Amino acid sequence: MMRLDVRTDQDQCLCCSSHVTPQFRRGFGDEGDRAHRCPKCDTYERLSEGSAAGLDLEIPDPLEDPARFQPAFEDLPENVKAACQQVATDGGEVDG
Repeated sequence: MMRLDVRTDQDQCLCCSSHVTPQFRRGFGDEGDRAHRCPKCDTYERLSEGSAAGLDLEIPDPLEDPARFQPAFEDLPENVKAACQQVATDGGEVDG
């Protein structure tokens, strides 16, 4: 009997590790059906322009400005907040 609940690395967004469906990966992902971004960590405007396929876009990245998300930052999933903080704190600050 085949298990249907087995997940692979392809089942996750490469940016925030949220689950992505095979249909999403085929429709929005790159040539290897990998999703570089997903609806949890990017806007539909950017996804439809190719961000899920790994394309660089001129449209501002919501991870660089979390206020661009529709829900409040505090309401985002923890893995998406962590991805935002990685981008937002990558300014080369040195502790102490």
